[in-house]
Amino acid sequence: MKNTSIFLLVISLLFMAACSSNEASSEKTAAKEANKETDKTVDISAIQEVSTEGSLSALKKQQGGTKTSDISIEADTAESDGEAEVEDSIQAAIPALKETIKEDDSPETVHKALIAALGSPHYEQTIQEAEELVPAFEDPYLPKPEAEKSANASSSEIENSIILLDASSSMLLDVDGEQKMNVAKDAVKSFAKSLGSTSDISLIVYGHKGSESDADMTESCSGIEEVYASGAYDNKKFSEATDQIEAKGWTPLAGAIESAAKKSSSMNGATAIYIVSDGKETCGGDPVKAAEQAASDESGVVNVIGFDVDEESENQLADVAEAGNGNYYSADSAEDLQTTIEYEWLPSDIDLAWAPVNIPPNPWEVLDEYERQREVLGKVENIMANEEYRYEAALIALNEENVISKETSDNVKQLAEDRFDAAEEELSSLEQSKIDAVNERKEDIRNEVLAWVEEMKGLKEESS
Repeated sequence: MKNTSIFLLVISLLFMAACSSNEASSEKTAAKEANKETDKTVDISAIQEVSTEGSLSALKKQQGGTKTSDISIEADTAESDGEAEVEDSIQAAIPALKETIKEDDSPETVHKALIAALGSPHYEQTIQEAEELVPAFEDPYLPKPEAEKSANASSSEIENSIILLDASSSMLLDVDGEQKMNVAKDAVKSFAKSLGSTSDISLIVYGHKGSESDADMTESCSGIEEVYASGAYDNKKFSEATDQIEAKGWTPLAGAIESAAKKSSSMNGATAIYIVSDGKETCGGDPVKAAEQAASDESGVVNVIGFDVDEESENQLADVAEAGNGNYYSADSAEDLQTTIEYEWLPSDIDLAWAPVNIPPNPWEVLDEYERQREVLGKVENIMANEEYRYEAALIALNEENVISKETSDNVKQLAEDRFDAAEEELSSLEQSKIDAVNERKEDIRNEVLAWVEEMKGLKEESS
């Protein structure tokens, strides 16, 4: 009986020891599994969410690989074999790729793992730049009559034009066998017709009262008259008013500018004063100061054409234009006067003839634009090429370590190539659309120029 009890006790002790050992083993196994989960560096579920779509819109959404954040956009968009810049990134990606492959070695999953680790972070910026490309041709400079003179005015468009015509006695002299006054009146009529197409017109004449004698100085110097009241241009009325002007007396240039400035102050919109004169002030006024005051209003500007003037008179008239924030033009002959006005307000016949050739983008400019756009689009291609290089280098390393088979490696490479081929096809279509945009803008500019030429020809015919 005693022996039986001892035997039962031994059996019980052995059973308890065995249970204790099994419990300890189970705990160790559980701990190992827990540590294994903690040691994981990749989230396989997140990798499965990675897009392999081969479109530019999908590439723009690509966040960039976990091992490519240090690759600069300059390096990633450059045409390069990539070895120097990305070798560290590739080596850093290998452990995570191995871990992924242990769980799922399908080509699709390995492809996604490559994108997750080594994909470029620079697609969005670069593709956006390519998509936003527009032709960079400068807009053609096609001045309209009002634009040339409004350049010095703060307002975007001249609404009121006041012409000051010198009718002092010096205008009775001849130039090129014709009286200067007659030449000036013909030029002013053409001038007004051009201006009148875009602004109200006023014609003020000075020096047409009295005579050049000292006895008539007071009358002449105060004889400043608006012979065509400010308003819409009427060819018949303006011509009649201009034809009645006779050159007679002194030159109250300052008074004429002051009169124009006073009139301008009551007008709405930007006002430009245009002076046609053959001499300096002779009535004791200060035309430079008058011009400065006339232009003190932000909407005012004073321009001067000096017609057959001596050096002293030209210096003063140029100073008047400068003080008036305007331009000074010299006309030494009858032809010069007409040409000066025509040149500043209407292009010459030669300019019009050559405009369709000289103004539109020439073939070299078009080629430069193609090249500029190709350079931007080429950056996207370089990113894809550099990314593909990283994938292939990683696959080679994995294959050499027998982590994946050559067959799997080849299948992954094919998936990557298919993806990039699809993106390349879209990029090619985008490039063609940009080329078409360049060609369309070139034709638009040409049509703008041709329309402008016809418009200017019409104005020239009217003004002649």
